[in-house]
Amino acid sequence: MQYSNLPKPLPVPKLSVVKPHTLGVGSLIVKTDGIRLPEIVPASSMLKNRSKKPAEIIEGLVHAGTKVVLASGSKVGKTWILTGGGISVATGTPWLKYKTIMGKVLDINSEIRSEFMADRVEAIQKHGNHQNLDNLHVWNLRGVTIDFEQLAESIIERSLKENYTLIILDPIYKMMVGKSENSSSTVGILCNQIDRIIEATGAAVIFAHHYTKGNAAKKSQIDRMSGSGVFARDADTIITLTEHQQKSCYVVEMTLRNLPPQAPFVVEWKYPVMVERPDLSPTDFKIDESTTDEYEPLVSLLDETPLTTAEWSAASLEIGYSRAQFFRDKSYLVEKGYVRVSQEKTWSRGQTGTGETPATE
Repeated sequence: MQYSNLPKPLPVPKLSVVKPHTLGVGSLIVKTDGIRLPEIVPASSMLKNRSKKPAEIIEGLVHAGTKVVLASGSKVGKTWILTGGGISVATGTPWLKYKTIMGKVLDINSEIRSEFMADRVEAIQKHGNHQNLDNLHVWNLRGVTIDFEQLAESIIERSLKENYTLIILDPIYKMMVGKSENSSSTVGILCNQIDRIIEATGAAVIFAHHYTKGNAAKKSQIDRMSGSGVFARDADTIITLTEHQQKSCYVVEMTLRNLPPQAPFVVEWKYPVMVERPDLSPTDFKIDESTTDEYEPLVSLLDETPLTTAEWSAASLEIGYSRAQFFRDKSYLVEKGYVRVSQEKTWSRGQTGTGETPATE
């Protein structure tokens, strides 16, 4: 039987072999349509000719050339913490309770006005009695609108001249202007651009991200971050700060891809840095029983802009919901008044906890 309407098979791309630059194991690179691909090698050869592991620039937490996310609720002090971490690496002094290796740092600040950023750097410098901050470079980009692909090119170009060991992107949402952090494809593209920076510079890249609304303590560590799960799945190191029962204290937890597990511990905000509180238990999270945390990932999809049912359902699929689960949870949220629909047939947060049933479609 003939099927004349079947599509013709795509042509096989022409392959060529070219010499590598610095790819470690393997002596050849396969090139297809301009894309450079490492050679496939036997495992025995990989073990015999393995490359030297990159240095741990933050001992036990961060290798050079890896991707790190620092996440917490809003207004916890992520910028203070990251700036302090940058100063620690720039001066070779401990960060939180971890040793660092001295190296050059690029702190890309997209949120704080330069005048106030200078105040923060000075406060941390005086607190730590740091004499020389020549290794810390600050790039103030507040108010600058630029596509992240273009920014990545500029970061690579400037970093190659300075040989940075750590690059800070603070915060990551500022790198996504006009794009949705709930889209796995959009976040995947962003992460690939960060990979480009890492591969071109050899630096570790650490970025700040925020939690979803609601009680983070009821969720597993990697599920606390807002938006697509790609943020968590893609990172080599995840560091989270979650509210402790004690005021101004936070539980620090780490998920590490390439290093042994680290025990959680508690820190307290003591202006201008976080200090360890070994007397407090890292299991004593602050719990708010009135929140609907189980449903928060679904409700948080409405935070950026109201969505139609179709748009909301599509967004839920991006973060791992099935169609059946979406409609089941949506019905509960409507019943309890946690979401409401407008006359334009778009959904937004309702009056949480009122129990009032809003109008339905």
